[in-house]
Amino acid sequence: MDAAIEAGESGDAQALKSLFSLRMVPCTTERWLLRQPLCLEGETDGTLVQTLPMLSADLGHLRVNEINSWRGIVKAQLYAVYRTGSYTYSDEIFPAGEYAVALVPLESDVVFILQVTRDGIIRIDCCGLHHDFCAGSTIEEIHEEHESEFILGPFPIVDRTPPKPAQGF
Repeated sequence: MDAAIEAGESGDAQALKSLFSLRMVPCTTERWLLRQPLCLEGETDGTLVQTLPMLSADLGHLRVNEINSWRGIVKAQLYAVYRTGSYTYSDEIFPAGEYAVALVPLESDVVFILQVTRDGIIRIDCCGLHHDFCAGSTIEEIHEEHESEFILGPFPIVDRTPPKPAQGF
């Protein structure tokens, strides 16, 4: 978990990628079924493919062959670390971690939640900081209802707006 925090705060995409624990999930040819990765040319419906699930408003999967081109999360502030539970969305395609590491990139109203187990990062959630557009609740709501599950935070978000340049006369 410490390695996930350090990698997320640093913005080092390679360090973050080195912690990924990929899963084998069946691909689908059904374009409307966003829960599973779409089959690529040469793959038949149900072919097992290696991915990292990415839970967001439109769902998604980062395939093993896409990891090198994934740019990662820009330098971010640690927002919270908590134990996951029944309040954490999960299913056979989008598993929950044992812990959630929440990071807020600079100049963003998005929170990246790294779902972490002893094996590494098993899923990344990209949700709204103050409004939920993922399945589940905001971190503030989880904190209100399950405060005892929090290990760190939630921390106040520092001002992430870059200073405006001084106006010349």
